[in-house]
Amino acid sequence: MLPRFYILQDDEQLLTQTFGKKSVINGPKVYFKPPTTSIIERRRGISLSSKQFIHVRNALSGEITMKTGPCFYFLESQEKIESAGEALPLAVDEYTYVRNNSTGKTTVVKGECSYMLQPHESFLGNSFKATQIDDLTAVIVRNIANGSLKLITESQTFMPQDDEEITEVVNKIRLEEHELMVLIDNEGKYHFYSGLGEDSSFFIPPHWKPLVCQWSSGLLKESRNLKISRFDIRPKFMWYEFEVRTKDNVELILKVTFFWQIVDVNTLVKNTDDAPGDVCAHARSLIIQKVSNVEFSDFLSRFNELVHEAIFGQEDSFYSSRGIKIHSVEAREIACKDQRTQDVLTEIIQETTSRINRIQKQVSQNEVSMKQLEGKLLEEENAMKLAKMKAKRVEEEGRIEGLKKAKIISSFMEGLGSELSLSQKVQMYENLNKKESLQTLANGNTKMFLTHDDIQMKLEIKEP
Repeated sequence: MLPRFYILQDDEQLLTQTFGKKSVINGPKVYFKPPTTSIIERRRGISLSSKQFIHVRNALSGEITMKTGPCFYFLESQEKIESAGEALPLAVDEYTYVRNNSTGKTTVVKGECSYMLQPHESFLGNSFKATQIDDLTAVIVRNIANGSLKLITESQTFMPQDDEEITEVVNKIRLEEHELMVLIDNEGKYHFYSGLGEDSSFFIPPHWKPLVCQWSSGLLKESRNLKISRFDIRPKFMWYEFEVRTKDNVELILKVTFFWQIVDVNTLVKNTDDAPGDVCAHARSLIIQKVSNVEFSDFLSRFNELVHEAIFGQEDSFYSSRGIKIHSVEAREIACKDQRTQDVLTEIIQETTSRINRIQKQVSQNEVSMKQLEGKLLEEENAMKLAKMKAKRVEEEGRIEGLKKAKIISSFMEGLGSELSLSQKVQMYENLNKKESLQTLANGNTKMFLTHDDIQMKLEIKEP
């Protein structure tokens, strides 16, 4: 019987067995198989690049060895590939966790490198980016051995050690000047931080947490779903509505506005966990008591006054005991719960509005009339001034004319000399004056009526 032969390439090998013993025949080669030898397997060798590796187990000893590239490798007769993989490249700011499955120890592998798993090792997840710690960022690290936590704030590119793990990356808390924050330490004690102090920016230490209050919200303050961790100490507005009943049993829905402020956060957090709810509930009780003592008509005429008296009309330590101050409160809207009463109230409001409009219209008309009267008075005053000025002018003209005539008469009298008496001179002047008047009348188309005294007529009757 002729023996069988095998032609092996460069990357081929034969796994043979002769009398129970295994061996390998590596290429390139022409192999003639003896009759006593059996061929178990014809297989290829393993080509490894610079990034590849294999873990090879010896079936007899159980030992696992590692082969890394770049190389070409033929397995021995008792060897089998346990696992194969590629190196994990890590940048300078990357790291990964590697566990030794034999000992259970975890090791942190840091970049810059290209890591190949050793036998019995495995990666715990993929690679991780290092944490950049600066003025605004820090990390909380847990020691796996004893479970302790520590806060690392020093600026660096942080990668944990073998017995460490990053539990949280925290940002620095920065408070504005009007903000306060309360932290609870691991013993349950309060620590207060203010935006006006030196501790206006800080990192929250391990095992500490911010105090979070759940405040009432909405117009009715029925739901406590407003979470507050930073307390704003600036004055602020708050709206609230509730039902009241007057003395004559009229049900109203009263909507009020509070202008309030947190003045002592220490007192606030120690005495209440719902500041808006406490403010509104207490104010509601005071206002209901006040409104229940007045009639509906009286309430409509001075509702804001009543609300103000209810809140500020008596000494009340309720708000100060909670670190709260109420600056002002006012009723911004009133509505009747019963629709018929609301219709009546609407008519009253409309009538009041119409009356105000009529009054305003009459006031406007009165103002117009007053302006017209003031104009007439000013006109009459100016007319009187003008008449007085005219009278003065006529008087002055007469005086000047009289002086002129007096000058003429005086000159005439002086011209007659001293031989005639004053009465003769006057008589002569009057005769001349009459003569001139008669000549003027004779020359014109004028009628003149003379009395007996004017013509000095004498009638002489002689008897025969």
